Formats: sequence, C-alpha cells, structure tokens
Amino acid sequence: MVLPLEVDLKVAETFVRIGYGLEKGFQSTGFLTPRLRTVQAVPLIKMVKQYNDFEGERVAAAVQDLRGKVSGVEFGRDGSPVLFIELPYWTHQREETMIEGTGVKIDDKDTEQFITHLRKVFVSDLKASEFSVRGRTVRVWWS
Repeated sequence: MVLPLEVDLKVAETFVRIGYGLEKGFQSTGFLTPRLRTVQAVPLIKMVKQYNDFEGERVAAAVQDLRGKVSGVEFGRDGSPVLFIELPYWTHQREETMIEGTGVKIDDKDTEQFITHLRKVFVSDLKASEFSVRGRTVRVWWS
C-alpha cells in the first residue's frame, strides 16, 4: 500500500473550484483537502492562478519538488491560500514509500535543515505571509 491514499482527482478539483469560487455562486473561505501526495496536490494548487501574492504555478512547482521527501500535503483556504506540509519521523513515512518494515528514523537536525529550506522557498521566494511549524506540520499561508 502507498500512502497517502489515492483520491478521486475530479472530485478534488470540484472541491477546490467551489472553495475558491471558481464556480459561480458559491465559495468557502475555510476548507482543506485531506492529506494528499504531492502529485495529487500539484494540479489542485495550479487551479488557483493568482491570489494576492500567491502564484499557483510557482507554488505547485515548489510542492512538486517535495515529492518523496514529505509525508503529504494539504491545500485549501484559511481566508486566503493555505498549505500544510507533513514531515515524516521515519523514512518509511515519506509519501509513496511502500510499507514493508520500519525505515530509519530521520534525525531532528536533518528535519530542522529541511524546515530552513522550506522557509526560504515559501517565504523568501514565494512570498508567503506566514510560516509556522507545530511538531512535524508546517503551515504556509498567503494573505
């Protein structure tokens, strides 16, 4: 089994279109996808072309670069675009890793270096307004 589990991309696209008001007549200022693999999240992020400093194509490219390094991502809206990046404790918890036995524990120092890299990419390069870390979850938000 590969985690996170596959989602119906057509349904997920409809969810994001409705949430961002890309469908006329309704939008939600607060919604979040379930945890997705980066390859599932990328097309959803690209749907939101521009929202203030959020540039969907550029953010999607950055998320694509996370493939195989994270446990998954969640995308949605907390007033404005929001992205949650789940970081693994163990190598076998990385997305698309086949579950067979236990991997190797990821050193906290390596995780901190990766968080520093994420902060540079999402805040410095992609102009996120907020970047916070709680446990192994990184929250990135654009105003």
